[in-house]
Amino acid sequence: MSDYRPVDAVTRVEIEQLVAEMLYRLDHNRADTTWELYTEDGVSVGPMGDMDREAMKAWGARRAQQTDIVGRHFIGGIRLVWDGDEVEGTVQYLTFRDTNEPQTQPASVGEFRERYRKVDGQWRFARREIVPVFGGNAAAAHAARLAGREGTAR
Repeated sequence: MSDYRPVDAVTRVEIEQLVAEMLYRLDHNRADTTWELYTEDGVSVGPMGDMDREAMKAWGARRAQQTDIVGRHFIGGIRLVWDGDEVEGTVQYLTFRDTNEPQTQPASVGEFRERYRKVDGQWRFARREIVPVFGGNAAAAHAARLAGREGTAR
């Protein structure tokens, strides 16, 4: 592990605040603003498909209108290490949705594999990969519902 370079406490707090802000917006009908948390060349990859900022903006606008879907994200096991001028992160997550049966069973359990870059003094997502480890079918079905493709989970 000679390349293991953990971040300092200030950087950790700043990046954890970025991650928490992303999840708050997703969980509180503000998905239409999540694209703002990415760098200009930022991308999101996962069950919702591959999206650049413009695609995230369009997806977020549609998602923010779907106020009948209630979800909550819980995170932990945050690992942050320097990789050049950027920080690489792995964040373990649990996602619950009211559409899951039973509702107390996570819809998805996995990790966010992320790269963060500081732009104009603010940490932003340069890349965010959503990797369901358990419940991947539920995550894909949710993505299909949001995209209007009910029943076509991939």
